[in-house]
Amino acid sequence: MAKLEGSGGGAIGKLWRKHGGGYYALLAVGTFVYLEIQSIVESVGEAASVSDFIRSEIIETIITLGVQTFLNTLMSGIWPLMWIRWMGWTWALAWAVGGYAVWAIALAWLLARREKEYRKELGF
Repeated sequence: MAKLEGSGGGAIGKLWRKHGGGYYALLAVGTFVYLEIQSIVESVGEAASVSDFIRSEIIETIITLGVQTFLNTLMSGIWPLMWIRWMGWTWALAWAVGGYAVWAIALAWLLARREKEYRKELGF
């Protein structure tokens, strides 16, 4: 088992196996929130006025937003493809790699801080 955990990808592969799933999930959630906000803004923007939106379209909007939420959930799971569609390959890759660098540094800092607190608690 230890051989399997340490194999492949060198230091970057080891870092991804330890923390990559959390980063992927973080970007999926961020993409989902972005898509949801975009859907709500579009629904409100299509109404003639706020009162018109509330009166005549509330049921339709709830159903539409429900379906849109389901679709946004699916699309956020494939966030790399969505990012490429929005930004192109270069910018999507730059944001993903840059974000991962920040993610790895922040996570390492938080884990080191927690380790210091535990060592202090345990008297080491």
